Amino acid sequence: MPNIYHKYSTLPLLGWAAFTALCLNEEMFIIGVGSFKLSPYDLLFVGILLAKFIRLAEPSAYQLPGGKLGGILAFAGFAVLYCLFMAGNQPGIETGDVFRDLRVVFYFLLMPLLCYKDINTPHALRMMQWYLVAAGVFVALYGLGEQALGFSVSNPVRNVRLGIWVLPFSIVSLLYFRPQLGIKTRTSYALILLMLMTLAFSLNRSQYLQAIVAIGLAMLMGGRVNAMRRGIALFGPALAVGLSAFWAIGYMDVLIQRIFSVGELEYDSSYGARIQEYVGQMEFFREAPIVGKGAGFRSWVMGENGFELSTFAHNSWSFYLMKFGILGTTIIMLPCVLMIMFSLLRSYGNPTLELHRRYLLACFPVYLFVDSLSGGLAYAPKTVFIGFLLAYCLALLNNARTWPRATPAQPAPAYTRIAHHA
Repeated sequence: MPNIYHKYSTLPLLGWAAFTALCLNEEMFIIGVGSFKLSPYDLLFVGILLAKFIRLAEPSAYQLPGGKLGGILAFAGFAVLYCLFMAGNQPGIETGDVFRDLRVVFYFLLMPLLCYKDINTPHALRMMQWYLVAAGVFVALYGLGEQALGFSVSNPVRNVRLGIWVLPFSIVSLLYFRPQLGIKTRTSYALILLMLMTLAFSLNRSQYLQAIVAIGLAMLMGGRVNAMRRGIALFGPALAVGLSAFWAIGYMDVLIQRIFSVGELEYDSSYGARIQEYVGQMEFFREAPIVGKGAGFRSWVMGENGFELSTFAHNSWSFYLMKFGILGTTIIMLPCVLMIMFSLLRSYGNPTLELHRRYLLACFPVYLFVDSLSGGLAYAPKTVFIGFLLAYCLALLNNARTWPRATPAQPAPAYTRIAHHA
């Protein structure tokens, strides 16, 4: 009997939520509701909840798995309940501020639980890749368009809301899955060149590091798809063309200065503000080290006209320790760590799952590590993207239980000499 609930799949909602968080995180798309700002990905998350509610009558939609996967879901469910319980015991905190902080957490805790079962076919995995490539292309075109309209060597254009962090994922997607996505080689080269140009124009040093490590790992682990050969063939010409273009427009000095100014951060006023934020958050953490100040807690550096350090943090760990303490941070982060470890630190017998595992292993851990040090886990658009990636990880672990394993090739029959008798 055909599944009558297939049209209520959460997969397209998950993909569009990640796409809007990466590409449409602009003020023009955001609606203010009191102290809370409603973004397109918030509406899509509500759509995911509605899709799951509609499928209450579907027997398999809420059937809990066992083993490692069941343990992960149990830990994640406990983390959600813990956050809700602790949010109700904090006096003097506004409800809107509590909701603002909890949505950051719930996106990467709930999205994988709600959506992983719908990523259950090779076509669904291919669709995950399409969303990543489409987001990367949109970000590249949008970013280069901004550069063309407002280009200035003395005052470079920087859009901190644009999801530059997806570009390394999209580039590796083209290295690994170009044939499956039906993209021609010359089109792939042009797209990679556009993405690398946008990445360089962003002047985002952490994303430079992420791209170098992710692409390098992908080339080393992508033997099955000739990723090393493809990478050299694509990146050699792209790098030459990109550097030539930067030299022609006088942007090489800007790029070099941005890279090598890492050792002079004490002269960077933005980093001075970040240090004040970090010190202020650690002071509040020391006041409540076990359970934290609570979701929705607000505070400022240098008064209410200064930097608000409690709604955004340039260091995710100081943010979580201040808000949730050691106990809460451990409970919240443990399910995510388990999702990554159990799904990526193993080998799959199915070649399709193994290729996707290597893709995620090359891109996801380095992104999570680098970006968490600059606020990635405390910023709603980025946690939507993390929820998308964790759902991807859980889907691999879930599909490994039912997808057929590769059949080892049968050895060729041994040659037997036939004696001829006279």
